[in-house]
Amino acid sequence: MSDPLITAIIAASATLVVALLNSIAAEVFRRNRDRKVIAAAIAGELASYELALPLIRDVLQAAINALDMNNREIIIFRPFEKPKDVVFEKVIEKLGLLGPKLVEDSVYVYGNLNGFRVSFGLISMHFEEMSDSELRERSIACLAALNRAAERGTPLIEKLRCIAGI
Repeated sequence: MSDPLITAIIAASATLVVALLNSIAAEVFRRNRDRKVIAAAIAGELASYELALPLIRDVLQAAINALDMNNREIIIFRPFEKPKDVVFEKVIEKLGLLGPKLVEDSVYVYGNLNGFRVSFGLISMHFEEMSDSELRERSIACLAALNRAAERGTPLIEKLRCIAGI
């Protein structure tokens, strides 16, 4: 082979290697950026729920206490529309960028929030026709789901903020 041909092959190979490395570096950068944005968004969405947590706990505990004291007539639940987790629903396809443990924790927290919402929705729509025991058990189940979500959600928010750099 001639020197110009070898030089051309080396130059072409070097160009391909540089292009491949550039493509890999760009993808790593995009994934890292997406990971940080997803972490920040989920942390923000979960943190926004924290303010309502004590209020909802108080309402549920008051209902349980009223039922325990045979004072059901003071219990009032208003109908509500089940909220949506807009961020979580949007990023579910890229959730894997957070890593297995954070994905597991996120799905667990959102699953318990959804369990709470379904139970609370049933209570708010049908509490008048429920027996005292059913209303009490559903209120306890709602409270338990909220507590599970908070127990795992509070440290999750901090972990997500660390990933996001906030």
